[in-house]
Amino acid sequence: MKKSPFVWLCAVGLLLSCGSKTATEQTTGTTDYDTEVASDGIQRMTVYDFTDTVRTEGKTYIYTVHREASDSLPVITDEDGNRYADNVYTLTIRSGEQTVFNRRFTKKTFLSYLSRDFQQRGILDGMMCDKTLPGLRFAVSVSLPQSDMMEPLLMQVDTQGGIVITRDERGDAELDIEDEDGV
Repeated sequence: MKKSPFVWLCAVGLLLSCGSKTATEQTTGTTDYDTEVASDGIQRMTVYDFTDTVRTEGKTYIYTVHREASDSLPVITDEDGNRYADNVYTLTIRSGEQTVFNRRFTKKTFLSYLSRDFQQRGILDGMMCDKTLPGLRFAVSVSLPQSDMMEPLLMQVDTQGGIVITRDERGDAELDIEDEDGV
């Protein structure tokens, strides 16, 4: 069974985040929905913070990814009538004590790269540094809530505040991912 690139990256990130922490790495929250549905019937993902370092082009950067559910964004309703809050991600990148990038992202940032179905029924549910590529690149995921259906994107960040977004078209072979049988 083949796995999508972003799911693989998320699994690696989750495994790394569950191990011992360095002084610059903290993880709180999970990628799961709260176990109880709020009184308004809307399911929300838990707050998530992740801080780590990446070294590229001879410099070390500290990045923080923060996720929180947003009540100001449109609620997503699935085919069964379940309702989900969409998320806002904040990406902060520092070099030493200087903040070189700080921006909030919603699904709207990525709409032109998504299929119609994911524009309407997807939520922004993943962002993590892709250390397999040069530069400051982040894998971004928009998925259908509570499913493994997602559209992977790559976002290249420059320290002047610019971003370049592309669809992540890499296949399993390019990511050197094996299926469950080791093939």
